[in-house]
Amino acid sequence: MYLCQEMLNILLAAESLVWVDKLQVHNPAWLFFALFVLLGLFAGIRIYYGSLLMQTLESAVSFQVASRIFNDNSVLLKQLDNILYVFYILSTGLLLYVIEIRFGLEPYGISGGLLYLFNLALLMILFLSRVVLVYTTGFIFDKIGIYKEYLYNVYIFNKIIGIFVLPLLLFVIYTDGILNIVFQWIALTAVAALLIMRLIRGFVFSFRKGVSIFYMFLYLCALEMAPLILLYRWLEGIL
Repeated sequence: MYLCQEMLNILLAAESLVWVDKLQVHNPAWLFFALFVLLGLFAGIRIYYGSLLMQTLESAVSFQVASRIFNDNSVLLKQLDNILYVFYILSTGLLLYVIEIRFGLEPYGISGGLLYLFNLALLMILFLSRVVLVYTTGFIFDKIGIYKEYLYNVYIFNKIIGIFVLPLLLFVIYTDGILNIVFQWIALTAVAALLIMRLIRGFVFSFRKGVSIFYMFLYLCALEMAPLILLYRWLEGIL
C-alpha cells in the first residue's frame, strides 16, 4: 500500500513538472513582464488622458468628433495619439506572438522574445510605410490635407485595436483547453471586425470628401489589399 502511494506521488510530481514546463514554454517570465508594462501604461493613459481617451473612442463612430479632434492642435491630443500608436504596436505584436506560439509558427526560425521583437518591427514597418505612401499620394494629387485626414480617420481603429486587445490577451495567455481556443477566436474576430470597420470608414470618408473613386480604388489596392495578399502568401510559405 505504501509503495503504491509513493508511485502515485511520483506520477503526480512528474505530471506537475510537465505542466510547469509547458507553462514556462508558452508563458515565459518576460511575457508576464510585458503584460505588466502594458497594463501599467494603460493605467497611466486612463489617469492622465481619461476624457481625451473617451473622445478617441467616440471618434470611431462619429465623423464630427473625428474631424474636431483632427483639427484640434492640442498638445495633449497629439501626445495621446502617439502613445496610443505605440500601445497598438506593443499589444498587437504581443497578440501575434501568442497566436504564433499556439499554432507553432516560427517565421524564419525565430522564436521566444526575438519573435515578439520581429512582430514589433513588422508592425512598425507597415505603420510607417502606410504613412509615407499616403503622404506621397496626397502630394502627387495635390490633396495632402484630405489624405492626412483620411489617414487619421483610419488609424483611429488601430488605436482602438491596441486597447481592445489588452484585456483579451490576459484570457488568451492564462487560460487553457477549449476556453483558450474560444478566447483566441474572440480576439481574432474582434481585430478582424475593427479592420473591416476601418475599411468602411475609409470608403465613407472618401465619398464625403469627394475623392475620386478611381484614385481611392488604386489606393485601396496598394495599401489595403496588397498587404493582405502578401501576408497570406507569407503564411502559406511558412506553414
